[in-house]
Amino acid sequence: MTALRAGHPRLQELAALTRRWYLQLVRDRLNLGLTLLQPAFWLVFFGGAVRRMVDDRVTGTPDYVSFLLPGVVAFTAIGTSISGAVPLLWDKETGYLDKLMSMPIARASLLGSRLAFQAAVTVVQVAVILLVAAAMGVRVRTGVVGVLVVLGVTAVLAVALSAVFLALAFHGPGHTTFFAVTGFVTLPLLFTSNAFVPVEAMPTWMALVARANPLTYAIEAMRLLVTSGWGVPVVAHLVGLVGFTALCVLLTHHRFRTYTSAR
Repeated sequence: MTALRAGHPRLQELAALTRRWYLQLVRDRLNLGLTLLQPAFWLVFFGGAVRRMVDDRVTGTPDYVSFLLPGVVAFTAIGTSISGAVPLLWDKETGYLDKLMSMPIARASLLGSRLAFQAAVTVVQVAVILLVAAAMGVRVRTGVVGVLVVLGVTAVLAVALSAVFLALAFHGPGHTTFFAVTGFVTLPLLFTSNAFVPVEAMPTWMALVARANPLTYAIEAMRLLVTSGWGVPVVAHLVGLVGFTALCVLLTHHRFRTYTSAR
């Protein structure tokens, strides 16, 4: 903390704002517990329920839980990103955001602190999921390095999705519209990806949608790391994901600047 106080003003802003998000989370112990444990329940109950019902020849993996793992990670990132936009949405509706913007705080610091915090929360959630998956017999083919890359992909995906939902929070008229839209798009976004079945097993029209869905590329990169190994496709998917994330962050920053400039 001493180094931050003496360091760059932007780092001080990021540290102070991130600390606010951290305190909000840890002070609500029930929410904290559910945040960390709920994603693992999806893997245990859904994966455990259907693992014997799915033909291994369809998924191309010997164990459906290994195939499902990246999909659960993506589902976790979606849910956490939606909930991550809510605090700033409340700040907007209660007028607290206007008070923050009246202070000498950079807009980029406010957005950056929220995106970084959501990425960190999602990484911790996925670490728990990976531990549960290991207890269920899943072995990551690329080893410890592969696990670290999966966590990195998780962080990048969380930043992209958080940016999208933050843009929606600032663009919409209020929380009613926000929850209506997120409730409408969440499951279609997930089911039109390769989270639960390979793209090759989908109907033609759905496969076309899945190939245009950014989630597909994040999931495929993680799935290859878990079930297959390193290769050029992994790098290609990661490059696409990073590009998509950069675009989302830039658009969200522009939307946030437009919103705050009009106040």
